[in-house]
Amino acid sequence: MAITPIVPLASIEPAVRINSILAERAQKPEEKRANYSFAEILRGMMDNVNETDAATKTDVFDLAMGFTDMQDLHNIEINAIKADLALRTVTSVRNKVLEAYSEVMRITL
Repeated sequence: MAITPIVPLASIEPAVRINSILAERAQKPEEKRANYSFAEILRGMMDNVNETDAATKTDVFDLAMGFTDMQDLHNIEINAIKADLALRTVTSVRNKVLEAYSEVMRITL
């Protein structure tokens, strides 16, 4: 008489994989998060804006000169959207910093 398992073996395999992954992570030392100052974060954001803006300008120049294939138009649009989002993000952060500064200046001791 054969005994049939209650749970099929295929459903046990992912649990075994998860347990092995958890065991590997437990053996590895924890990676510490880098502590960045607010100025470094803003500098990184500004660098990102400058890089995406330069890439967009290069794409526009190449498109105007005819160096770009029609297949690359979606990449040009994606780069332009990235530049727009980066600029909007920096502008939003700037506005929030200015609002926080004005709130701090209104505080009276």
